[in-house]
Amino acid sequence: MENWKRYIPEGAKDLIFEECSKKVEIQNILRQTYIDAGFLEISSPLLEFYDVFNYDKTIFKQENMYKLFDKQGRMMVLRPDMTTPAVRISATKLKRAPHPLKLCYTENIYRENENLNGKDMEIAQSGIEILGAESIKADAEIVTTAIRALLKCGLKEFKIELGQINFFKSIIKETEMDDEKEKLLKYYVENKNFTALENFIEENGCCINEKDRCLFREISKLFGGIEILDRAASMTDNSGALESINNVRELYNAVCDAGYKNYISVDLGMIQNIDYYTGIIFRGYAQGVGDSILSGGRYDNLAKQFGDDECATGLAIDVDSIMKAIDSVDEYGIHKKKIFIYYKKENYAKAYAKAEELRKKDAIVEMSIFDNESEARKYCDLKQMDEFITI
Repeated sequence: MENWKRYIPEGAKDLIFEECSKKVEIQNILRQTYIDAGFLEISSPLLEFYDVFNYDKTIFKQENMYKLFDKQGRMMVLRPDMTTPAVRISATKLKRAPHPLKLCYTENIYRENENLNGKDMEIAQSGIEILGAESIKADAEIVTTAIRALLKCGLKEFKIELGQINFFKSIIKETEMDDEKEKLLKYYVENKNFTALENFIEENGCCINEKDRCLFREISKLFGGIEILDRAASMTDNSGALESINNVRELYNAVCDAGYKNYISVDLGMIQNIDYYTGIIFRGYAQGVGDSILSGGRYDNLAKQFGDDECATGLAIDVDSIMKAIDSVDEYGIHKKKIFIYYKKENYAKAYAKAEELRKKDAIVEMSIFDNESEARKYCDLKQMDEFITI
């Protein structure tokens, strides 16, 4: 039997030295940004009952969750996200708390992917949720808080795309397609597979009217600035679709009014998790990162799974993706001046006092554990310390 004690599971990773410090610092910046905006911090158990995530129109497949059983034989899982536990906490422990309820968290989540493709199975997720607020102001608060948090982390080149799940839903309701065809159409639109989409429309033209055929051909291309909304509005007279366009426009304008126009764009072809989200959706991308760095939207039906009935909106930031997107660690104070103090045993008190004095001046100070000065200097050089002090 092969021994795995020197290895870690696929999709897991160790963090060492500056990488670890950088991650903690980013998490602290995100957390403090949320708290400064009035969000209240929560934490949930790493282990949750499987039933928490097994609800109508869930986005979590059983095979993608890490499962185990307790002594009573009840199935438990390592939490695959934090939004669902946040809603559970709100519905069971915070019903009498002042609403709208603004919650934030920074926790690890766990997802088993059939084909990892470089994806992590352990993900540091930092997010915010607003429960009990139907107004577009809540969506604007989520987006602007996220932008402010990313900027404070030192991220400069990023975009948050704004979409509306009901734009696609409203158009597809006019067709006579069955569920399987709708699922296929959704897949082509979401993945911007223009060739396959065109073939699909040609093959199923009998159940799609002429105007919707034109719109489906263009929907994957409806991304860019606010002018995209005008273009989309000119292509349909569907009342639901037009209402969705106006909803995105209102949010776009609110974020612009906050001074963040350069960090947002529109994508009406964004239709991920179509049965889970109920309105505005967002997804963020940064230069240097292939996958999204954040995602979220409005999920007004989730609370019903826990016996509550209130609308909600939120997003989650992938902390590890933020780390990849940041070019330099200098902004995190990791490259402070590093000082090494070598001392004789009788001078310990003096050396310790000197170390404390230098630490108060924001230096990283390491006291020697060597008895031999030459060994201490060799160690200091290997660690690339900035200064060697002898006491």
